[in-house]
Amino acid sequence: MTTSSSRQTLREDWLALMSQRDSTFGTFKIAAILCIVCSVIVSATAVGLRPIKQKNEQLAFQREVLKVLGLYKADENKPTDIPELFKQVKPLLVNIDTGKLAETDAVNIDTFDLKEVSSNPELTVDIPAEKDLAGIGSREKFTKIYLLTKDDGSIDQMVLPVRGKGLWSTMWGLLSLDGDGKTVRGLTFYQDGETPGLGGEINNARWQESWSNPECPKVIRNDAGEVNISFYKGALNCETPNSEHLFEALGGATITTRGVETMMYYWLGDHGYKPLIENLTSGEIKVAQATR
Repeated sequence: MTTSSSRQTLREDWLALMSQRDSTFGTFKIAAILCIVCSVIVSATAVGLRPIKQKNEQLAFQREVLKVLGLYKADENKPTDIPELFKQVKPLLVNIDTGKLAETDAVNIDTFDLKEVSSNPELTVDIPAEKDLAGIGSREKFTKIYLLTKDDGSIDQMVLPVRGKGLWSTMWGLLSLDGDGKTVRGLTFYQDGETPGLGGEINNARWQESWSNPECPKVIRNDAGEVNISFYKGALNCETPNSEHLFEALGGATITTRGVETMMYYWLGDHGYKPLIENLTSGEIKVAQATR
C-alpha cells in the first residue's frame, strides 16, 4: 500500500522533473522516458498479437493447400470453413534425399515452417550447380507434403511445395499431382514479387486453372519417366500436338515463365521429389499406416 509520505515523495519527484522540462537535460530526460514507455507498449503489443498472426498465417497457407486440391473455392467457401475442410488432408513429413518418411527429431511436423527450415544450414543441402535449375542454391533435407486419399486409402492427390527464381523474386508455390504421380491436378503460388500484369499473372486464377483442365489433362513425364514439359506461346487447346506436355506461357514475362519451367524440372527430378513420388506411387510408403 502506498503511504502518504511515499505519495508525497513521488509528487515532489514529478514536480522536480517538470521544473526541469524547459532545460536541455529535462527535454532529453522526458524524451527518454517516453521512448522507453512507448517501446514497452509496442513490444507488449507485438508479443500479444504474435499468436493471432501465426494463426492467420497458418489458415492462409491451409487455404492454399485446399485451393490447389480443389477443396476450397473462393466463391463458395468462407475462411471459417478452412479448419473443417483441412481435416480431409493428411500431412506427412518426408526426407527428400531418401524419398521416404522422415525419421528425425530435427524438425516437428506440427511446428514445421518451410521458410525457417530452408534457411537453416544444418537442415539444408547444397544443390550442385549443374542440377540447380531452380536457382535456389540449396534445399531443405526434410519437407512437409499433403495427401488427399480415396475411400480405399489410396492416394487421390499429392501436394508438393515448390519454389524457384523468377525475374524479381523467389516464387513459392504448391504443385498437386494425381495419385499416378505424373498427371497435374493443380498449381498455386502463395508468395512472389513478380511484375503485376506480367510475371505476376502466375497468381491469375485463369492461368492456374489451365494447369488442371480435366478435358485436357497435363502430364509432367513421358513414357520413359523423364520430366517433359514445355511452355507454349499462342492459342493452346486439346488439339494442339503434344498438348498434354504443353503449358500456357505468360505473355510478356519470358523470364518468369522460364523460372516456372526450370522450377518444375528441378523439383520433379532426381535431386527433388522423384524418389518420393516413386515411393508414393509404388506403395513403398504405406500411406494408410503413416502417422502425422
